[in-house]
Amino acid sequence: MKIRYEARLSEFLVKDRDGKPASSLFATTFVAKGERSRAAARPVIFIFNGGPGGSSNTLLFGAMGPDRLREFDVAAMGNPATPVVPNEDAVLDIADLVFIDAPETGYGRPLPGSDPKTFRSTDGDSSAFAQVILRWLTDNGRLSSPVYILGESYGSIRAVLLARDLRVATPSLEPAGLILVSQAFWYNGLATDMVKLPDPVRAINSLPDIAALAWHHGLIDNKRQTLEEAVRAAEAFALKDYGSALVAGNRAPEAERLRVANRLAELTGVPATTWLAGNLRLSNIRRQLLAERKLALGQFDGREVEPIETVPDDAKRDFTAMMAGLTAATGKLRTDIFHAEGLPNYRSVVEDPFAFDESWSYIKAPHSGSEIILREQMAAMPKMRLMVTQGIFDTTTTMGETDYQFSQIGAPSDRTSFAYYPGGHMLYSEDEGRRAFLADVRAFVSGRPLAQRPFPNPAPGQIGGKTQAAPNGAR
Repeated sequence: MKIRYEARLSEFLVKDRDGKPASSLFATTFVAKGERSRAAARPVIFIFNGGPGGSSNTLLFGAMGPDRLREFDVAAMGNPATPVVPNEDAVLDIADLVFIDAPETGYGRPLPGSDPKTFRSTDGDSSAFAQVILRWLTDNGRLSSPVYILGESYGSIRAVLLARDLRVATPSLEPAGLILVSQAFWYNGLATDMVKLPDPVRAINSLPDIAALAWHHGLIDNKRQTLEEAVRAAEAFALKDYGSALVAGNRAPEAERLRVANRLAELTGVPATTWLAGNLRLSNIRRQLLAERKLALGQFDGREVEPIETVPDDAKRDFTAMMAGLTAATGKLRTDIFHAEGLPNYRSVVEDPFAFDESWSYIKAPHSGSEIILREQMAAMPKMRLMVTQGIFDTTTTMGETDYQFSQIGAPSDRTSFAYYPGGHMLYSEDEGRRAFLADVRAFVSGRPLAQRPFPNPAPGQIGGKTQAAPNGAR
């Protein structure tokens, strides 16, 4: 379906707690033409990525925008020559789209004399986005439109905090729905120097993900059993024998530990000796799963691999260079469509994402975490719906962690939808996942049930894996 639309690039000045303008933020908007008479009833989706410190262009050119990169693996995202093609699955037929770049990303910069850390916190960041959303709706006469908020990775945390902040803002706004892509509720900052006892729950949650990756890479039987069968077998073992052994710890009889390690080897293809050496855990799945092949798993998609002897620490990767293809596509949009001059260079990601993360103020006790805030907001807004999406090969925000989080949150089942796709952290990186994801977004925003698909059953990978040329730049 071809949709005529108007594209805009808008600058917003967001204020600090004292009401003083502190930073510029930019939003890229696509509004369908010929819909003005029905604009009030037409949904608006506000879209952003995570990081913190990532712009929105992964979603703009990966899935949601009217045009997309022709390929969207890590090599394509890093290649300025990757072609941009029409996105035949874009949801502009049912909603207008607003892509917001976070403070210090995109073309946005702190204003002279302001504190650059003003918005480097969960609450400060949410305040900046809430200001942009309310200003956009007011300026466009759309305060009565149904509003959907789509956040990826750390953006899922931002989406929940936005629901909280918009509900009590002036004017007040209750979102019609939240769309959480590769949710990251478990994340609350980089690991500290504090040494803690191992958490059995994290190990239990990770076993289905390890089994899925083992199936893909041929470490276990992927001819006579489906991916789902491998995952379900790992889930069943994790919740019973494996969980019991982890909780028992060094009190478990040696014969039982050996039995569990042997079963873990059958489920994952990782030798029992490795499991025993790690106290029935893998300390670094990305480096240990394919260690015998001298390969490490990709940073965001476990189907991609790197030579283990040359794989760098994540903090030492050149994230700016690795998103050069996305940056080039965004720059072409600025010059060819918006004809905007005098802007700084576009930042797909802040210059040093790990240093930026370390400067970020996350939620601290006794304040509620994002999962508690979500439960509270679902209760406070009985009409707000929730859509949770997950890539089954995601090595950053994993399938097992998502399943566990939402088994505990208690979000109302009649207002919550889940969908799984055969992708990684960017679950829309391939045609099958992108089309399924956008079909589900279209159904969700239109108020229809999501398609009842079976568990993803992609073809297994080739022995050796697909080489990861470089990582993308958003956690």
